[in-house]
Amino acid sequence: MSGIIYLIVEDATDCELIRAILSAKKISVQVKPIISPGKTGGISRLSSKIDDLIRDAKTRLKEHDCIAVLYDADQHTDPNQTHQKKIVESCKQHKIKHIPAQDEVEAWVLADSGVCKWLNQKQKNWDEARKPKDTLDTWLKNNRKPSYYSGGRQDVLKNLVGDGDKYSDSMRAALKLLEGAACLK
Repeated sequence: MSGIIYLIVEDATDCELIRAILSAKKISVQVKPIISPGKTGGISRLSSKIDDLIRDAKTRLKEHDCIAVLYDADQHTDPNQTHQKKIVESCKQHKIKHIPAQDEVEAWVLADSGVCKWLNQKQKNWDEARKPKDTLDTWLKNNRKPSYYSGGRQDVLKNLVGDGDKYSDSMRAALKLLEGAACLK
């Protein structure tokens, strides 16, 4: 019996992506986002609200549920890692799994064979790339598709086959972190 993973994320689009990856991998679990209130997401907002978000998630937990925090490592755009360190510290304090996407979660999309085939690209590891989000938008533009954040996301998710972990070390590590979690048993 699978449960619910309460996924604390920077914004709802990250949760949609994780839901699509897990579904493509035939991992049966409900994914419910927990997002900081406000109009914009982002690592700074997540960092400032992380303890409250974790406490909120804990109030929802049932026997077969779990909590995880997914965030972009943003190593290229945020070399100080102040917000990421705060998230890791809070997760350790609350004994919650934290999943950093290196550098951005869109790197997992770029490493997926279905998306690569659909956009006429070669599958490879994008974890170390600068701004994978911009690369994805460029691929979409070059193939006359809408931007990922302007209507193209659903098409991208439909073409996702969930095998990006073959190339992406950070995606593989994220999936490994979830192994054995109560929500997947």
